[in-house]
Amino acid sequence: MKSLATLIKLQKTFVDEQRQHLARLLENLERIENSIAQLEIIKVREQAAVKDEAARMTYGAFLKQMIEKGRALETERQTAELAVKMAQEKLAELFEEQKRFETAEAQRIEEEAKIERHLETLELDEIGGTRHERQRAE
Repeated sequence: MKSLATLIKLQKTFVDEQRQHLARLLENLERIENSIAQLEIIKVREQAAVKDEAARMTYGAFLKQMIEKGRALETERQTAELAVKMAQEKLAELFEEQKRFETAEAQRIEEEAKIERHLETLELDEIGGTRHERQRAE
């Protein structure tokens, strides 16, 4: 049955596409996490650099801006994590379906082999029976 082989190939394509999609989502999540880490480094560096009165006056506005960026990045990170989780679940479903098709194909092949062995046995039995009949007739 060729249709199962076609379904398996198609399902493998879906699995590969989902893996690529998941990889892109993970890269995006990593980029966001790196941005959050960079933001923290900048905040610490700027905090250490604040020594004179003029710098302290602008530091408040800077800190407010960094907090807003941090919140935005955190929201983006949560959204990206959710997208990654959903993509992982979809990949698991697609892979499970692929395995079901492969298992069905393996069972079909085994069943065909079993039938073929049985037919071969019947044929050999018939040949043996015919030969035995001929020997008895002689």
